[in-house]
Amino acid sequence: MLCPKCKFEIDNDSCYCDQCGQEIRYCQSCRRPGKGNRCTACGGRMLPAIDYFRESVQAIPAPIPPQAASYPTSAPVSGNDNGATLKAPTSVRLILSNGMLGITIEGVDGAIIGRRSGIYQNHFARFPYISGTHAKLKFDAAQNKWMITDMNSSNGTRYNQIPLAAGQPCVLENGATIQLANIMLTVAIL
Repeated sequence: MLCPKCKFEIDNDSCYCDQCGQEIRYCQSCRRPGKGNRCTACGGRMLPAIDYFRESVQAIPAPIPPQAASYPTSAPVSGNDNGATLKAPTSVRLILSNGMLGITIEGVDGAIIGRRSGIYQNHFARFPYISGTHAKLKFDAAQNKWMITDMNSSNGTRYNQIPLAAGQPCVLENGATIQLANIMLTVAIL
């Protein structure tokens, strides 16, 4: 699609223009991108991309079948802190998803989320605002809870729209949202 302000070609699922930084808004009714408060095509209310994608993600059913994961539950990870094999915990499953972007990942204890490192890089390599090493997932067996930690990423990590401090773990809850730079993911704890 074209940026409504500078007419630069940007990805269809963009939240901001890569060239001029203009926030992209989407019509709540006809789903066309644009700017301003009302759609020029149908007169519908224009939403900021973050709100538009959040509403779209919440319409997706939370339970995701195990076969949706696109990687093994035990895989060696290059760039891992100690080079050890990471394993998904068996007691509590974590699924992070964004149906509009085609992202569905299952949490693996100690896994890095990033554009250039970690086992999820094939999901995030196409998103330039995601840092090379953006965040880390951790399963706390004592609390039986999943946590995410921002790894001092350039564009930050948000939990339910609240910015996370770099290096400080945040406990994840079912139905919450995680925003990695401009990518919104819904949390499902199964």
